[in-house]
Amino acid sequence: MRDRRIKQLPITRVIGTLGHEIIQLTPTFFRFFAKLPKIAQRSIKILLPFFVLLALTIIPLPLDLQVQYALAIFVCISMLWTFGGLPLPVTALLVPVLLTFYGIFKTDEALSSFADPVVYLLMGGLIMAEAFRKHGIDRRLAYSIVARFGSDVGKILFSFMLVSAVLSMWISNTATVALMIPVVLGIASRAGEEKGKLSILFLLGIGIGSALGGMATITGSAPNAVVSSLLAQRLAEDGAAWTFLDWMKIGLPTSLALLAVSWYVLRKLFPVRIESLDIASVRKELSEMGRLSQGERKTLGIFFPTVILWVAGADIGAMFGFPPSFMSAAIVALTAAVLLFASKTLDWQDARSIPWDIFLIIGAGLALGEGLQQSGAADWMAGVLVSLTGDFHIFVIMLVVSVVSVALSNFMSNTATAAILVPILIGMADELMVDPMLLVLVCGLSVSVSFITPIGTPPFTLIYSTGILSRNDLLRSGLRISLPAILAISTVVYLMVRFGLI
Repeated sequence: MRDRRIKQLPITRVIGTLGHEIIQLTPTFFRFFAKLPKIAQRSIKILLPFFVLLALTIIPLPLDLQVQYALAIFVCISMLWTFGGLPLPVTALLVPVLLTFYGIFKTDEALSSFADPVVYLLMGGLIMAEAFRKHGIDRRLAYSIVARFGSDVGKILFSFMLVSAVLSMWISNTATVALMIPVVLGIASRAGEEKGKLSILFLLGIGIGSALGGMATITGSAPNAVVSSLLAQRLAEDGAAWTFLDWMKIGLPTSLALLAVSWYVLRKLFPVRIESLDIASVRKELSEMGRLSQGERKTLGIFFPTVILWVAGADIGAMFGFPPSFMSAAIVALTAAVLLFASKTLDWQDARSIPWDIFLIIGAGLALGEGLQQSGAADWMAGVLVSLTGDFHIFVIMLVVSVVSVALSNFMSNTATAAILVPILIGMADELMVDPMLLVLVCGLSVSVSFITPIGTPPFTLIYSTGILSRNDLLRSGLRISLPAILAISTVVYLMVRFGLI
């Protein structure tokens, strides 16, 4: 009886009714799932994606077989990445296996993405970051900026956010937050009765600052690398290039604008009565560090020319008659890495602490994206999305893309989110006959806005693990900042692309 009544309703009412029932059932399901033994939970997380893979493989669908197989792989990998039944790098290794098993790619084609130039660009960036960490440049920068901003609480908060953002442009967000936590808690401990509130404020500040700083450069976060590579491949088809500087043109101003907005929102959400703090200990530690060590000088002597070549390498190379490919961002990054080891600034033992598994995840994301495009599955999914949103203005579609990107990246790896969405968005842009940068860059920047939940990214897991702030603190600040961030990212991308500024 209920089914017949639903069929007579408009489709929006049907979706709303079914959605309400799903929302009611979801807590019951999760409570049931949580009561299962750990081994049963893990088995379900692993087996369910493969059951779906098999079902989508053998069920007759009105699709080309290559599209159907690519969709089956896409859903399976997405579920594995979301559920976390297997470690992310292990799931990454499965991508080329499935792509070759289903005949979408030959072996060399399935594995070529793992040697994509952007993988080596990020590798060079992580090696440079390790030199920063080893020789204490990150700590010196943090102390220097905090000491210069003075003792006003608002200025101290902004200094913490600025330091976190600057460091995250070049080193991992997780490493940045790990460095900053003891610094901010040490200063907050001087606030007396306001210690608890100030600790929450400062911890949120460094977490959000690191996430926003990671937007600014391709090396700032792994999703940027995935998005840049897929976008570069698409633009190359039109004879256009996508460079390190192109990303900075849009990533840096967006990052700075959101940094100011976030600082204002945090000050309003978590007001404190105390107006100033004693930062004498910071100045003391900075003084005790003394002048730049030999390791710091060598690191900076390699770092600054590297950044210059990342930004203007093509023009400098043309001036001296170097081959254009020699001045590519990836080759510059690898050259810098070699110089760090050759100058004894680093040794290979230092490099062992680099998270090498991230390169497998990036390679798998690129391979999955190329598989979706090669098979036509990305175009098919894009066509479905266009049929649902085609009548909307492109700016409204960009807002929807941003909301979806933010939502997904708060519950699964933001690298995986980018790898899943970007190929579909490229196809969607082609269907709508708009510049792919409008949709792809909105997604690429939005996945960094993953600070609503403690599981969105490792930095916020680390902050939450201190036990000082609650899920509600994250939710309040995350939602209040995410909403203006979604609008700001969409607006900046729309204006810069429309007016040809990138």
